[in-house]
Amino acid sequence: MDTPIQWWRSRGWGARILAILALLYVLYALTVFLILPGWARGEIEQRLSGLLGRDVTVEEVRLNPLTLSATAERFRIADPDTDFLARFDRLYVNTSFWASLFHWRPWVSGVDLAGLEVRLRRGENGTLNLDDIVTRLRESGEEDTADEPPPEDEASGPPAFTISHLRLSEGRVTLNDVSGSEPSSLTLPVAFSIEDLTTRGVGEEDNLYQMHVEGPDGGTLDWRGRFVFEPLTVEGRLQMDKVDVAAFTRLLEPHFPFQVPSGMLGLAADYRYGTGDGEGLTVDNGRFQLDRLRILRDGNEAPSFEVPTLKVDGVSLDLTKRRVSVPEVTLTEPAMRAVLTGEGLDLATLFLPSDPDRARETREKVREEADQSAERIREGEAWAVTLDRFKVENGSVVFRDQTLPEPVEVTLSEGALNLTDFRVEDSVRWQWEGSAVLAESGRLSHSGTGQLAPLKVSADLDLEELPLTTLSPWLANAVPLTIEQGRAGGELALTVAGDTPDITVTGRASVADADIRENGRETLSVARLAADGLSVKTADRRVTVDGLAGRGIDFRHLLDEQGRGLMTRLAGDDDGEDDGPAWRVMLGRVSVEESRLAHRDNTLTPDFDVTLEQWSGVMENFDTGSGRARLETSGRVNGQARLRAQGDLAVSPLYLDLTGQLDGYGMETLTPFTTRYLGFGVERGRLDVDTEVSIEDGQLDSTTKIAADKFYLGERVDSEQALDAPVKLGLSVLRDSSGMIRLPVTIAGDLNDPGFSAGGVVLRVIRNVLVKAATAPFSMLASLAGGGDDDLQYLPFRAGDDRPTGETRDKVARLADILKDRDNLTVILTGQAGDDDRRALGEAEVVDDLGGDWPGLDTALTGEDWRERILDTYEDRLDRDRDTLEGDSDADRAREAWRRMLEQAAAEVDDETLLELAGERARQARDRLIEEHGLAEDQVRLGDPRADGDVTGVGLGVDS
Repeated sequence: MDTPIQWWRSRGWGARILAILALLYVLYALTVFLILPGWARGEIEQRLSGLLGRDVTVEEVRLNPLTLSATAERFRIADPDTDFLARFDRLYVNTSFWASLFHWRPWVSGVDLAGLEVRLRRGENGTLNLDDIVTRLRESGEEDTADEPPPEDEASGPPAFTISHLRLSEGRVTLNDVSGSEPSSLTLPVAFSIEDLTTRGVGEEDNLYQMHVEGPDGGTLDWRGRFVFEPLTVEGRLQMDKVDVAAFTRLLEPHFPFQVPSGMLGLAADYRYGTGDGEGLTVDNGRFQLDRLRILRDGNEAPSFEVPTLKVDGVSLDLTKRRVSVPEVTLTEPAMRAVLTGEGLDLATLFLPSDPDRARETREKVREEADQSAERIREGEAWAVTLDRFKVENGSVVFRDQTLPEPVEVTLSEGALNLTDFRVEDSVRWQWEGSAVLAESGRLSHSGTGQLAPLKVSADLDLEELPLTTLSPWLANAVPLTIEQGRAGGELALTVAGDTPDITVTGRASVADADIRENGRETLSVARLAADGLSVKTADRRVTVDGLAGRGIDFRHLLDEQGRGLMTRLAGDDDGEDDGPAWRVMLGRVSVEESRLAHRDNTLTPDFDVTLEQWSGVMENFDTGSGRARLETSGRVNGQARLRAQGDLAVSPLYLDLTGQLDGYGMETLTPFTTRYLGFGVERGRLDVDTEVSIEDGQLDSTTKIAADKFYLGERVDSEQALDAPVKLGLSVLRDSSGMIRLPVTIAGDLNDPGFSAGGVVLRVIRNVLVKAATAPFSMLASLAGGGDDDLQYLPFRAGDDRPTGETRDKVARLADILKDRDNLTVILTGQAGDDDRRALGEAEVVDDLGGDWPGLDTALTGEDWRERILDTYEDRLDRDRDTLEGDSDADRAREAWRRMLEQAAAEVDDETLLELAGERARQARDRLIEEHGLAEDQVRLGDPRADGDVTGVGLGVDS
């Protein structure tokens, strides 16, 4: 056998070249097979570790010089928290030398990546475990860019290459989140493939891609299509089916206060994205569907939202034209549950982060974005959005208020909504119609149109059989009232407009079979109350009702032991202040029929009760702003006494011109008042009242005629407030022979005076009448008959005389007339005499001593003869010398003498003389009453005469 050298020498250059090539190929193969894999493995680990800042390992690298392929196995990027950040089992790359040579660009026949696994972790501070890598890569890229000058002539577009087949199999991405209160984890299997990926010479079968992802609990994502690099164009279809929403939302649970126990998502859409002129992202044939979605707030047993089915079909989007179109959205049997707590409505915070600071930041951000969106709409820069139809079928809402002492739930069921023609262009516009069942029995139908920027919503509402008991818990929480039963209905038109906004409500409303109670006590019941021509305008602060008709109203008012009426009890500690001007109320016609009013006063003992039965009435043209209303009303007090009232009234300024009549009121029910203020109960009596009341310019004028027929008091009742006077006697004095007491009461005063009280004035008048009737009966009776206040306190006589004067005879005649009308009274005539009578009798005796026709002192002092008589008589009667008298003239001395004689003569008149004079006066009066005026003898009685009387004449007393 030849040695290699011999063989080399024996061959020609052709064989030698072939031998050299074979040797080089062997060396190439040995190098690629044995040397390069180790070198490449070291370079990969070193360079990637330095670039990423993490330990990178590759267990094995294989190169095949025959097939020009490379294989890397068990690649791993370390991570201190998750063991590794990324790893894969095998990466296989197979190049095609001949295809690359033929097409004159890199050509790879296949890239297969198997077992790729990525582990992402969000730490407690919210950072991802790859944030440090991203930072290093960005900083490295910035340094490289700064060191390299920009190329003078850079070819546009990506470099030329082709990959016939690119595939990822058995991939998996895991996300661990420990930033919340509890750790959460999500793992997604991932697989995808791209066929004929090329940057040049694109055909219909080139650059096809396909991705398939399976959810952790079922469901798939399929993404397929094709793309072109120059210009960059991507188109295809994305489809998700039966994706378990609950699995994905577990990552949100530590950060938000809700859970998603169930939910299935499906969506699909055709899309196209291009970077050419006038191109952008477009989406067509979009479809979205949610099934069996349940959202549960943490700590609640019942879900806040339940959506059996939500379907959205035909969605299209054009990013360049800023246009979105949705033909139809259908929401089937949705259920919502809202809970109001002391912290607010739970739905308002359901989708906010659990962390208070982040929640506050989110609210502010949402508010800012909402303001910006509204501004863009006003300026015509908003997206054009079209929603042809949004349909809700058989929806329900449960509202639970846990702020009440006992939590309450209100339901809305069988909800249907059909919203159409929703447009966002230069404004936001829509229209709708719908219906629902409120609180299980009330039915609501609604329709209307709306727009935003500027805001204007117009709605027609039709409400039937709404149970008023639904409102009772909130009413009871505000005031001590409950609604035991009742129904409401109405046909209303509602308009909301402007930034304020201003609200206008028009239409009609009614309430039927209502029963409202205060602390369990019957307070108000209404058979029917209807308002027609209703108009409420917040802008004008005005309420107008053309017709308000009530039937079967039963209102029971109570004045409690503390003297508080219903409105005082309802107001509580409210200071009554109101913001803004007062509302103006205008009522065209108010009518009431077949109704009843009742009042009970618990401040009295026993309780005072009064009712107005068969109450009916009409009021027309009532206006709190201006004008005068006409009022007519009537009823039966306590079911028997007839009450009528009619007149005009106004609120601003206050005006009243009212007349009223009460006929046949049984006075026994007044016992609570008479026992307190008179000290007696009422035995019997019948009351008639005729009154006229006027109020104008703040001045009250009232004239009331009171007629009490056969009014008698019963047994005495102890009362600290009772009148200290002979009340029964006073009533007897006022009572005429038929048993009637007639009493006019006039009241006048300034209502602007804080000290003025009409009720107080009435009580004082009645008190004064009774006291005066008992203490000065005939003066009182004369006053009632039209005389002066002191007209018949006594029968006057001239001093020292027992003969009736003309005045005496006139007053005797008036007294007789009074007694004839009051045969139940006996007059007691008490003759009286006093100091005036002593002086008069003494003067008569002195005049007799003087003799002659006495002309009177002043005249007598002018004549010498009478002066001498006076002085002579002085010396005779007093046995004193005239020279002892003081005075500068005879007239002065005569006047002094006259004075001294009168004093002496009056002192000598004894009581027997005065008693005889007083008795004769009484007898004279009696004889005239009986003989001249025909009074019965038993109706006139003489009292014991008095010598120390208060009057000069006959005092008048009474006995019943």
